Amino acid sequence: MKTYSVSFAAGIGHTPKHPERTARRNAGGDGSMNFDIIYREWPNRASMARSIRMQEQRERHSTDWYAVMPISPGEGY
Repeated sequence: MKTYSVSFAAGIGHTPKHPERTARRNAGGDGSMNFDIIYREWPNRASMARSIRMQEQRERHSTDWYAVMPISPGEGY
């Protein structure tokens, strides 16, 4: 998996190379004033959807991943 960060300003217009299998989250999850956006590219869409569905099984957290291209209701199970 490839993980990289971009500044908030650069993230507004940022389009990942493979948006269908890329997710994002805010870097400031630890309570810091870090406004960067972290992107992670999974090897395939199924594994990304599975990871996102697994985190939905627990309480929401500030470091949760969100798909760049929304996943459909049946994906990831």
